[in-house]
Amino acid sequence: MQKDMTAFRTRVALGIAALVGVQLAATFGLRSEQWVHPTLLFWIVVVAASLCVVTSVVLIGIARRNNQAELGLVGSFYAAISTMAVVHGLTTPGLLYADNTATAASVFWGVPVATVAMAPSVLRSTALGRRLSDRWLAWTVGSYLGVLALCGVMLADPNLVPVPAMGSATATIACAGFAAISIALGWRHVRLAEVAQRPGPLVITFGFTLIACSVLVFLSGPMFAPHFWLAHAVDIFGVFLATIGGVVVYLREGSTRRVLAPIVAVDAHAALEVGLSPVVHAFVADLEAKDELTRDHVIRSGALAVDVALKLGLDAADVRRAGLVGLLHDVGKITIPDEILTKPGRLTDDEFAVMKTHTTAGCEMLAAAPGLEDLAHLVESHHERLDGGGYPNRLAGDDIPLVARIVSACDAFDAITVSRHYRDGRPADVAHEILREHAGSQWDPRVVDALIELTSDPGFIVGTPTALDGVGHGDTAHGGTALDNTAYAPIGCDCVPALTGADG
Repeated sequence: MQKDMTAFRTRVALGIAALVGVQLAATFGLRSEQWVHPTLLFWIVVVAASLCVVTSVVLIGIARRNNQAELGLVGSFYAAISTMAVVHGLTTPGLLYADNTATAASVFWGVPVATVAMAPSVLRSTALGRRLSDRWLAWTVGSYLGVLALCGVMLADPNLVPVPAMGSATATIACAGFAAISIALGWRHVRLAEVAQRPGPLVITFGFTLIACSVLVFLSGPMFAPHFWLAHAVDIFGVFLATIGGVVVYLREGSTRRVLAPIVAVDAHAALEVGLSPVVHAFVADLEAKDELTRDHVIRSGALAVDVALKLGLDAADVRRAGLVGLLHDVGKITIPDEILTKPGRLTDDEFAVMKTHTTAGCEMLAAAPGLEDLAHLVESHHERLDGGGYPNRLAGDDIPLVARIVSACDAFDAITVSRHYRDGRPADVAHEILREHAGSQWDPRVVDALIELTSDPGFIVGTPTALDGVGHGDTAHGGTALDNTAYAPIGCDCVPALTGADG
């Protein structure tokens, strides 16, 4: 799997390098001839950029209606860079304006200005980024008003905003940096494509790459050379990929969640949700049909497992597995009798022995579920302990798969901190104390450290909505496994007996 991921990234990197290489070759190899057509430039840029502004605003409107922050922030980036491009067209020398700096400045400063507009997404992993994302619409409106103000200044005084000369050392250094920023914004989506196991996010990757290519026009003059026209073409097409294309697909399909989510997903939770099979949705829907606490627990555990896996620097395949196992780790509890699952007090030894069978039952269910076979042993191992005292196979140390160790700790944290029908949830710092106390014997110390660091962040709140919250909602069909009429019951964490009621 790791080999496949490496090959996938290599192919994408080669594609990016090829696009950049073509633009660089044109920039330094096609300078002798000039195609001076200012009127053509004016109309091409003004019309195309204006259309991109409109489609970007439509994307923001769709995001507002569906409360999709990431879609709105992607729309903000392209709205900003497209509005700056309109100024570029309007100030074309020889038509409405004489020679001026605004023609070049509007393009030169486009990427940094658009990056500011997308700042909440760029800073998403920080507490500030999460706070800004919660208020993404206000940020989007405010940042776009700032872009309009800047554009108004350039149109009022087209020589006010400075810009380095094409081909100068300053332009070379700045453009290399701006191109790198744009490529980096797009490269994030390569990993999301891996997590989602769908190519949709690569549309964003190559859209940003094409914008990076257009910036390289400043590495060499003069205006109206072939490389100058090529830069405009790739810029327009790059914006087209993420705006016009997205709107056309939306209008044809009528569903941004189903169609645009693979394109605009910019976090691992969203990427995982996009790639979930109907079987996974059906399992989670079955849990919700019996008891909402059950379903909410696995959703939170899955989201937290993804975050911990990312914190530990695991590859995309293991990040995906961690999320899936978090969502499915307690599915075997459908085989446990109601009187044991719903018991409000501590379980007897015999009852606890029955409870422990949910790990092997879950393993058998996933082994029989199409596409989930490779997760079966991970689900079976989520109650093993590092010291060998867990169940069902008394595995110890590194014999326990790392993904199972991640889910085990996340399962425990959620069980301790969230209220159940038999007790109130404990504060996060209490959960941290318990995890630290048993790190090395029950839980992996490295996993515990990562989990505590994540959940100690001031911006972390137990139960904060994620892109996984919609998993299984409205889905009533079984996932193709041999499910009988056995009732589901609230999931708990039988890995911390001193704190649980009926869960052991």
